[in-house]
Amino acid sequence: MPFSLLQTLREIPLAIVDVETTGASADLGDRVIEIGIARVECGHIALQYQQLLNPQRRISGGVTALTGITQEMVNDQPTFKEMLPNILPLMSDAIVVGHNVRFDLWFLHHEFRRCGLEITQQLQNPHVLDTVRIARRRFGRGGNGLQRLCRRLGYEPPIAHRALADAIATFHVFDKMLDPVGGWGMTLCDAILMQGGPMSLLPANPRESTLPLELEEALENKCCVMMEYLDANQNRTQRIIEPLEIRRFSGELVLIAHCQLRNDRRNFKLGRIVRLTRMQDLQSVGSEQ
Repeated sequence: MPFSLLQTLREIPLAIVDVETTGASADLGDRVIEIGIARVECGHIALQYQQLLNPQRRISGGVTALTGITQEMVNDQPTFKEMLPNILPLMSDAIVVGHNVRFDLWFLHHEFRRCGLEITQQLQNPHVLDTVRIARRRFGRGGNGLQRLCRRLGYEPPIAHRALADAIATFHVFDKMLDPVGGWGMTLCDAILMQGGPMSLLPANPRESTLPLELEEALENKCCVMMEYLDANQNRTQRIIEPLEIRRFSGELVLIAHCQLRNDRRNFKLGRIVRLTRMQDLQSVGSEQ
C-alpha cells in the first residue's frame, strides 16, 4: 500500500525490525538466527514477534558470547523459509524502520533469495527509516550504537543484543528523537528529510556499508577501540586496537588492525570479535561511576 508523503507518522504503520546472525557477512553465507519485529500503529507498539531460527550452519563464537544464543538453542527451531509466512503480514503495508537497518535488510534480502523470493517485491519496496542516520544528523557521527543512544535518550532496555528487545529499544529511540521535531504528527516527508534523504530496502550505492555499526564506525574513524575477542581457546580477552581495513581470507572476513599489546599489525577473525567499544565511551562510563 503506497503512503502519501504528507501523511503523518501516526497514520502510517511501521515495522521495526532487528535480526541476530551467525556472523557479520551475509555475502559470505552468514545466516539469520533470530528475528524480532515490533509493529507500530498510531504511534504505539501494536504487535510483537520474536523467533529463533535454525541457520543450518554454525554460529560464530563471538556472536554466542555477545547474544547468549547457542547452537543448541537454534538446532530444533524452524528455518527462515518455514517462518516466513509469519513475518510477511507484520512487515507488509508498513514503513520499515531499524537501527543501522542496512545490515538487517541485507541479511533479510539474502534469506528471501534463498526462498526464491525478492524482498522488494514481497514488501512492495516501502520507504525505509534508519535511526542511525537520524542520530548522526542530530548528534554527529560516531558513538551512535543502540545501547549508548538508549542511555543518552533516557530509555533502559531490559536486555540487549536480542532481536525483539533491540527492535523495541529502536522504537523508543525513534520516539525520543521525534519529540523535539513534531512527534508522531511529523509527516513522512519530513521524517525522510530528518534522516538526510530516502532509503529503499536495498542499497542504492554498492559502496553503502552492510557491516555491523560498531565495526563500520571503528573503520571509519580509524581511532583506537577496546576489542573483546575470543582467543583460540575460546577465552574472552581485551585488547586496544586501531582498526585499519577488512579483508577476505580463506573464505572469511578478517579485521586488520594495529594491536597495542603486540605493537604490530595483526589479523583478527570477525567471527571471534565479541564487541568493539570506543575508548571515549569507556572513559565516560568510568567518569559516571
